[in-house]
Amino acid sequence: MKNKTFIFGAFALALATGSLNLPVQAVEVSNAPAAALTDREQATLEKHLKQILTALNLPDATQADAVRKILAAHLTELDVWHTQNDPAIKVLWNQFNQARGKQDETNADAALAKIDAVYASIKPEHDHFISALATTLTPAQIETVEDALTINKVRITFNAYGEIFHGLTGEQNGFILKNLKAAREEAIDAGAMTEKSAFFKKYKIKIEAYLTAQGYDVKQSYKDFVAKQKAELVAKKSTNAPAAAPKP
Repeated sequence: MKNKTFIFGAFALALATGSLNLPVQAVEVSNAPAAALTDREQATLEKHLKQILTALNLPDATQADAVRKILAAHLTELDVWHTQNDPAIKVLWNQFNQARGKQDETNADAALAKIDAVYASIKPEHDHFISALATTLTPAQIETVEDALTINKVRITFNAYGEIFHGLTGEQNGFILKNLKAAREEAIDAGAMTEKSAFFKKYKIKIEAYLTAQGYDVKQSYKDFVAKQKAELVAKKSTNAPAAAPKP
């Protein structure tokens, strides 16, 4: 683990992309003993463990220590996996973004399928992590951990949809929330925050296709929302502007 930056730091992926035909075979997480963390890596790990444990706010010290050990072990395994697989993953997300930009759904879906194939090898560790948390945390507390690992994107995005798309029914809100939670479940395995956001984008596409089928004009709704935000910003600046000095 020498000379690596921990996955939850603001790290730059040192990738030798070369071509778009990098192998997409996922590398299994090694069972060999992990190398000792550097002081910097340990400090970064401790920072993020503290953020998660603060969000949980567990009153029992024994329980908090158990959760801390589960988190530390999982994040270390995840870091090893990302070091081995991020070169292929970054290329595939680039292919996905390029295809989406061209409205090429066929190639976008193909890129997502390859991304899923890479992530399949971390699935056993993902399942082990959730099962380990379940031995000491409630389902609601596990969601708190997942929210902390994804900077509360489920809540933030769900609330934003409510502001953008007016008159959503209970059924429509249920569909949105279900898909955002599915995005979160995948995003907790991502490394950089940009990739976590990419997993949410994957599910936003499904949500927006659903809303379109439900009769919403998605593009116009976004335009109206942006225009409303700009108008509110202008009004706020006008209200807070200092009064003009009286002429002498």
